[in-house]
Amino acid sequence: MKPTINLYQQIAANKRKTVLILFGFGIFAVLLALALSAYFELPPVGTVAILSGMAVLMLLQYSMASSMVLRIAGARPARREEYPFIYHTVEGLAIAAGIPAPKCYIIDTPAINAFATGRNPQEGVVALTTGLIQRLNNEEIEGVIAHEIAHIRNYDIRLATIAIAFVGIVAVIRDLFVRSLWFGGGRSKGRSKNDRNRGPGIFIAVGLIFIILAPIFSRLLQLALSRRREYAADSTAAWLTRNPQGLANALRKIAIDPYPLRQATESTASLYIVNPLNKLSMAANSFSTHPPIEKRIELLEQLAYKY
Repeated sequence: MKPTINLYQQIAANKRKTVLILFGFGIFAVLLALALSAYFELPPVGTVAILSGMAVLMLLQYSMASSMVLRIAGARPARREEYPFIYHTVEGLAIAAGIPAPKCYIIDTPAINAFATGRNPQEGVVALTTGLIQRLNNEEIEGVIAHEIAHIRNYDIRLATIAIAFVGIVAVIRDLFVRSLWFGGGRSKGRSKNDRNRGPGIFIAVGLIFIILAPIFSRLLQLALSRRREYAADSTAAWLTRNPQGLANALRKIAIDPYPLRQATESTASLYIVNPLNKLSMAANSFSTHPPIEKRIELLEQLAYKY
């Protein structure tokens, strides 16, 4: 039995979203370069230089996003002799999903959680917390790993990596803008008194608007990844394991897990199987990157009757 959500449609949708995000970043970069050029009174070549710098920064952020996420999480490579069941499960599910076996990483924390990262299935990584390995049974661990394998198979990880890179650039540019406003950059001594009073005020106002909206913009970008990807990953996991109840039980335990995942940040929380920053609430709000856990469990239990 195939998953209830068409996987090929999900993969195609993720690729379309990747193009849209890159297109949106291009528009954002051009507008921002024009604003910065005006603020610092740069010639046209300065605008080109800013755009080139942002393009290079985007490539660097994208190329380093996975390693950055693993570093932020404090993840370390899992040794096969220490975690043979994890390795065997990952390799078996990867074969079933038709992708290369992802690398396995461990996060030393009693919290129960997991995430996948990487730019494509060939560079996929699955990271599990020690709390998950110690406190879930084998069927539940298999369900969680299958969910993360599904994210890799469905190209969710590439979309998430680009989003993280984009959010990182927004944060860097916002910081530079704040510094320039703080030190009064871009003001010309050669302008008239009226121009000096009027010009900086306009650009300071624009800068303040950018400072206020940048975090909101970043949040909306993460939400644009869609909660549907979590439902698709749950459905794919049920298909791979033929045991939807295993993942459903794992989600129940994660939902009531009292241990905080201190390694999670605003930029990486959306990668985890359950958002560690707001998992205490079973019902996700409209600004959550994940659908409500109870809804995911309900879907999995409906699938359990079909296997």
